[in-house]
Amino acid sequence: MKQSKHSLKFYLFFVPVFIFACSSKDVSTIQGTIQGIDSIAEISLYKQEFDRNILHKTISVKAKKPTFNFKVDVLEEPTFFQLHVNSGKNGVVVLLIEPKESVTIDVDLNDFVNYELKGSESSLKIQTLSKRLAQTLKSLDSLSALRARANSVSHKQVLLNEYYQVIESQRAYSTKFIWDNPMSRANVMALYQQYGKDEFVFDRQEDIQLFKVVATSIVSRYPESSYAKGMLRDIKNMEKIVTNSKIQALIESAESSLPEIALPNPKGDTIKLSSLKGKVILLDFWASFNQNSLLENRELLEVYKRFKSQGLEIYQVSFDYERESWMAGIQSANLPWINVSELTKDVSIAAQNYNVTRIPANYLINRNFEIVGKDLFGKDLVQMISKTL
Repeated sequence: MKQSKHSLKFYLFFVPVFIFACSSKDVSTIQGTIQGIDSIAEISLYKQEFDRNILHKTISVKAKKPTFNFKVDVLEEPTFFQLHVNSGKNGVVVLLIEPKESVTIDVDLNDFVNYELKGSESSLKIQTLSKRLAQTLKSLDSLSALRARANSVSHKQVLLNEYYQVIESQRAYSTKFIWDNPMSRANVMALYQQYGKDEFVFDRQEDIQLFKVVATSIVSRYPESSYAKGMLRDIKNMEKIVTNSKIQALIESAESSLPEIALPNPKGDTIKLSSLKGKVILLDFWASFNQNSLLENRELLEVYKRFKSQGLEIYQVSFDYERESWMAGIQSANLPWINVSELTKDVSIAAQNYNVTRIPANYLINRNFEIVGKDLFGKDLVQMISKTL
């Protein structure tokens, strides 16, 4: 999610900084064993703040005695730690430790996800999130590999649909996790999980509200926390990006009462929504990888056939980012109306300006270029078009 007018992006930068551990009867401890060491392994414990990692200590363990024991600072709030293991097979385990907790963990170098852990409910929640994301990444990798080998456009489209269904499933899972654990610091990890390079699980405009919910729970209890301050900065940046993109769209469409959309059609010609003023316009949002959109297009074909001669025009905006899939979707359904697309993986400017959070979606616009209906389908759409014409 790159911070630009096209998309939202938030980062956690981890910069190692060396400090000395303090000792107290109230310190938390992290101890355990590392299975599968060939000869020797280095284990580093990092305290993970919002915008950096702080190296706490590095110790060496041998295969004959693969145990370790860390005493950490007196914790004032739930704190993330990263356990880095370097022994030929490297890996990282993320823990979330509450004040005064004593955690025991057994890690197998051949499986950094299914470790055994006792003494920390919050860390078990982190493990649950990690396991679920690992399953998602495995499914996405598998679908990407299958799609690369697919021979037909239709097969590729089916696999792409499945790919996006997996992403939606991960979003649904993480959203439920956050609402089920409203006061847990584990929600920070849920919000910032990635399924690819610069590809975040939560990267849409409507996700800002979810960030606010999590930030509020942290600010209310730990207002000076680096996570409270960091998330508030991110939310402010996110809102600024959305606001700037909307302002720019309004400036570009100052001559009209509605935000302008000016995008290329399949031939590469830029078509403006405002060029249809004087007609009744159905502004429709869809994607060839969305099954509901494909079903809706079948009904729109009948609607267009019935009302085109009376002055109805359909201006359809696709959220496809691959030209091949977009073209195949248009051609296979013989869509006769205006179809345009940004062909980008970034958040659609048109979607932001018209507050489109799911597809299919539509707006019915009258001859005065005013919205008279939103998300009308089936009989409701036919009745409103008849009334507007």
